[in-house]
Amino acid sequence: MGDQTTDRLVSSLLKDPGALLLCHVGFDEAPCARAAGRPEVTIVDLDTVPVGAPLGGSPVARVAVLARTLTDLRRAVTLHALLPKALRTTVMVARTPHLRHAPLAAASAHVNWRTVQDWRVTRVGERSWSVDARFSGHMQAGQVLLTAARAFTPGRPDTMPQPVAALAGSGVAHWRPADPNATLADVTGPVPARPAAPGCDLALRTVGDGTGEWSDPEVTAAERPGPGMTDWARFGRPGGRDLGAGLDLSGPSAVPPVDERSVNPAGFSAAPELGIARLTQESGRWHVVLDGVGLVAFAASGCVTDDDVARLRPLRGISVDWRPAHTGPVAAARVITGLAAAGVPLTGPGVPTWAAPLLGGRLAELLGSATPERLADDLHRQEHSVELRRCALRTHGSRARWEQLAAEAGLPRPAAPSVSVLLATRRPDMVPFALSQVARQRGVDLELVLSLHGISASAPGVAEAVAAFPHPVTVYEADAGLPFGTVLNEAAARASGAFLTKMDDDDWYGPDHLADQHLALLYTGADLTGTPAEFVYLEQIDTTVQRHWNTETWQNFVAGGTLFMPRNVFEDVGGFRPIGLTEDGQLLQAVQQAGGRIYQGHGLGYILRRQPSSGHTWKAPIGNFLDRKTVRQWRGFHPGRLMEPDGPR
Repeated sequence: MGDQTTDRLVSSLLKDPGALLLCHVGFDEAPCARAAGRPEVTIVDLDTVPVGAPLGGSPVARVAVLARTLTDLRRAVTLHALLPKALRTTVMVARTPHLRHAPLAAASAHVNWRTVQDWRVTRVGERSWSVDARFSGHMQAGQVLLTAARAFTPGRPDTMPQPVAALAGSGVAHWRPADPNATLADVTGPVPARPAAPGCDLALRTVGDGTGEWSDPEVTAAERPGPGMTDWARFGRPGGRDLGAGLDLSGPSAVPPVDERSVNPAGFSAAPELGIARLTQESGRWHVVLDGVGLVAFAASGCVTDDDVARLRPLRGISVDWRPAHTGPVAAARVITGLAAAGVPLTGPGVPTWAAPLLGGRLAELLGSATPERLADDLHRQEHSVELRRCALRTHGSRARWEQLAAEAGLPRPAAPSVSVLLATRRPDMVPFALSQVARQRGVDLELVLSLHGISASAPGVAEAVAAFPHPVTVYEADAGLPFGTVLNEAAARASGAFLTKMDDDDWYGPDHLADQHLALLYTGADLTGTPAEFVYLEQIDTTVQRHWNTETWQNFVAGGTLFMPRNVFEDVGGFRPIGLTEDGQLLQAVQQAGGRIYQGHGLGYILRRQPSSGHTWKAPIGNFLDRKTVRQWRGFHPGRLMEPDGPR
């Protein structure tokens, strides 16, 4: 979006009389030139304002928040408590990807919401949205901001988990984006208390030249460099080496995290239209350039936004040019980690010694492992993308970063997600294989509920496989006459995990299958995730095929053997219908009809086994897997690299 659209909004605000607090976030330069110099207008940059005190103590007529992108708007959410009460609040996002839906208003339980007189959602130009709310009495502008921001990112609440954080200093929202529960404090403390409770579990403050000592003895405060404190230009000045001597840049936790709800693999293109671009540095900023044409210029802070990622989706990949310039090490690491978290295929051999610790060893290794020749193959390119996004999100995502900060402060780390695997079978001969696929899962705390549908736990091979299973297991013998949906519901009733997932007894699952599904829930806010049956082994003709699917996208259907959801979603829709066929599809339909959203992740960690239809509950003929959607085929069983194949077929 150009400044003309922002000017149009500002001009409309200036038509109304009364005091106006005009806040902007994500812009390198103030986008409010038309309002500058007007005595009734106060202009604030939320990325640089100290967060220790509210922006004015008395109500005002109007508050406007102008965000360059959704990623920037989510930083403003963290600072919502700074905003005063107002009769009118306007929230605008200037640049939204073309596939971003309209910001339809979300419900709010705030007691003063009944005083709303008007709530308008307006599209401004091609890619901008304005949400304008008017009230009959003064309403906290921060609450309107929260509601508008949730309208842009619908789904389950994404408030950051523990530790409860206090934030102090300038630019500190980069460290805890979209956390309305954060406590804001003065840069030297103390942390304001909450009603009958301490104000936080852990504080983070950004410091600069002359910042005073932390004064709150009751709260541990992690310190990170404030805006501009890690620029190469600053280090390069006379005496600059000494300026950087006190900064700890020895690990990933020195880098502000990626906001995974706005920068993530959603929208990944498996068949890109353009070639490999260069990520290079110029005039103190990182740029993506293709054939001499600039595609994206990243913020000086290195923050990657959802709009940046959307512009880069048509690229086959990006080659990192590590030549020194003046962005600084932290900004450089932020650009790389943001692009990696979005699954943008990156290649960057020769990672500099200053960058490797900030990126983390595994991410640095992945950057050096890919070559342009490897990225030329669509399958290898996607495998590399999945490895990058896994590593970046699990190392540099907001949740991961605060787990690291908590561990450094001696606070307990959260437990791995508890997942209950529902596995039902009529075939005792498949039990050893099925349990081997569950047992190889990593990154989650799992239990298995094994439903033996019409077979005995003492059947040959069953008891031995159960005894050798390395995780908690509950065995349930179901009557052969029960519908399959009922058997699965009975299994769910015996499960204890916070998440439920269905796995089939004859399909192959990569060791990160469940961890990837949980990760997709976190970065999308979906109610149910799954994968497509992108790879199918046709047992009758001993052939593996790859089918074309749009992955990392919202869908109304995913493979039945990959359903993954929070327990409350399963319970809210009543579980599976008590029928013998299409119970998976009926559950998916129920989730959608209840207003839930279904997300389809990548398909590289799952292989569907297609047996003769007489031995399978799904009766589709084999020809269905050899039509125009088939993009590749291999003779025999051909697991991809990310499947990490082992064990029996």
